[in-house]
Amino acid sequence: MDNIGALLRLPHVRVLSGGERFWDFYRQATEGLSIRGNLVPDAHLAALLLQHGVQTLYTNDSDFQNFGFLELRNPFS
Repeated sequence: MDNIGALLRLPHVRVLSGGERFWDFYRQATEGLSIRGNLVPDAHLAALLLQHGVQTLYTNDSDFQNFGFLELRNPFS
């Protein structure tokens, strides 16, 4: 909990949550994709990122390649 609290106090960190139009962004993020299984939580995160204008995601999870609007960067490369 202390580590999370420290992260949240950083000036460049913000918590993202869906708003009234989240469903619109979810549909846009997943258009043409078959969202099932492990891709469901990834799609939710991708829609949140789209809604908040986040274009770059640091991840080692290759499933995010399904969301063409995201630029992926592997933090372990």
